[in-house]
Amino acid sequence: MIVERKIGNGEQDLVWVMTMVENDADKQDLQVTYGLTDEILTYVTDENERSHYDRDEYLNTQLFVFHVPVVIDQISQRYVTRPVTFLLKGNQIFSITTKRTQWVNQLLAERMKLEQISDTNEFMLIGLFILFDQFIPPIRKINAEQNRLDKQLNQAPDNKDLIALSNLQQSLAYFVSATRNNAMMVVGLSSTPFGRQLSDKNNEHLADAVIEARQTSEMTAIEADVVDRISNTFNNVLNNNLNGTMKFLTIWSLVLTIPTIVTGFYGMNVKLPFANDTISWVFTVALMVGIMGLVALMLRHRHFW
Repeated sequence: MIVERKIGNGEQDLVWVMTMVENDADKQDLQVTYGLTDEILTYVTDENERSHYDRDEYLNTQLFVFHVPVVIDQISQRYVTRPVTFLLKGNQIFSITTKRTQWVNQLLAERMKLEQISDTNEFMLIGLFILFDQFIPPIRKINAEQNRLDKQLNQAPDNKDLIALSNLQQSLAYFVSATRNNAMMVVGLSSTPFGRQLSDKNNEHLADAVIEARQTSEMTAIEADVVDRISNTFNNVLNNNLNGTMKFLTIWSLVLTIPTIVTGFYGMNVKLPFANDTISWVFTVALMVGIMGLVALMLRHRHFW
């Protein structure tokens, strides 16, 4: 799907080409209509592509690849990140997305004042600021879920809580990597051909994008650290509970072996004290209880329970 849209006040003749690449037919349309090369199309369709900036002097194009959040399960707060590609080519700017990231075009169309854009560089920098900002709502939702799980530590954490924490850790692992690479990419723009030819106005937009990228990176790193600490605390609590249960079972297994040993002796065909008396069962029970009490006291004295 390819949609063209005019930007600016009409004097600059700027064109924004919104593209969602779903199949080979979309790639062929981009090649035939706009002259994009196979190399560029390989970049834009690779889901594992890292955030980076690249310039092709021969084709006079500038390529921007960075990651945006993509929700997998809203209820369990599971997220991943996927790359979005912007290509500057003359007076044209291409935003190339996939089905999962097509919301990027819709968001930029809603949030940006397209008629006030003076050049493709300004469009690119404002777009970066807006898209970097999209990490903040998921991080806040993850923080709310993390606070809920934190309260469970004072109650009875179970496997469901551990699974929920694992989902948060997986989401934050994607976010930490993506926001760090995004920040590195945008910080490095000032030393690239793109950054060296920016106007004063666009340098201000670049500074705003750098601040936003660093903020999201720091927020994500802090949240990931907090979730990791809570997860470790959960594991410690569950391990302590398991240790207490195993200690309880071990102590009572020792105490309850005494009746088996005593009755085993009196079940043998050998002469034992009081074995033939009518109240031998009383002596046997008393002996069992006495030894059991002695073993329990010894374990208690040694702080086993």
